[in-house]
Amino acid sequence: MIAGLETMSWRGKYTGWYKIAQEILRGLPELTDQEVMENVTPGDQLIVPTGQEDLPKNKAKPLPQLSVKLSDTGIELGILYHEQEQLELLKNIFKESHQRDREKLLQTLQSLDPSYETILYSKGRDAKPTLLRKYVSARIDTQLLERVIEESENLRRGGRQIQHNQSVYVPPKTPEFYLTRITVPLTENEYRAALMVIKPLFSIVTGIKTQREIISERLSRPRVKRNLYREFIEALNEARKKDMISAERRRKINQKWRDNEDEREELMDYLRDLLNPQN
Repeated sequence: MIAGLETMSWRGKYTGWYKIAQEILRGLPELTDQEVMENVTPGDQLIVPTGQEDLPKNKAKPLPQLSVKLSDTGIELGILYHEQEQLELLKNIFKESHQRDREKLLQTLQSLDPSYETILYSKGRDAKPTLLRKYVSARIDTQLLERVIEESENLRRGGRQIQHNQSVYVPPKTPEFYLTRITVPLTENEYRAALMVIKPLFSIVTGIKTQREIISERLSRPRVKRNLYREFIEALNEARKKDMISAERRRKINQKWRDNEDEREELMDYLRDLLNPQN
């Protein structure tokens, strides 16, 4: 027991830094000091669990993970993907349903200063990670992001590949893909500032919907739209019945609803206020 505690003791340096990360980044799981230490690798890197690990596989969401690595002079901070399911979730950002999220993700990456980098490592079973790709995060666009994700997936699959005009067998390897990573001086202020910078990125990528969520949303959308339109028409007819609007005004409001989806909430508020004036 004492030997075990001694083995864990050096990992205790991460507990305070994790509490700061949890304070700034919403969605990080509640961890005891012991649990924080248990998630520090033998290579001296804290890879934060997602909080989904204990859920059934069909309900768990394969979120990316926060990576924190301490040295004598600095703190390395990154958003890490290394599981196939995590990469599959990230790929959903390219679907039409996530167009706005994709635009926001790329805009946020492209706003970063050059010290933030997007990095891909290849890791064998017993070897140290090999650096394969390194980009300034601000230069990432759709095509480059797709290419790095595809390369990450190919690493995991392995198999026969053409190298130097010869077909060779490449064993599967684990990709370590950092959507962005930064090393800052070992001070609380610098660390907090870096967490604030990656916060919007972390929020976007942890908010990406799974395929199951996308399908569920797509199936429910027509019913929701019908319900909203029925409520709108009932309110519109009631306003006309009570002679609060003319027949011509009714037609114009109805046409505006059809032509301008962004204004529908405003039109509903108008009719509710008309039918239920506040004293």
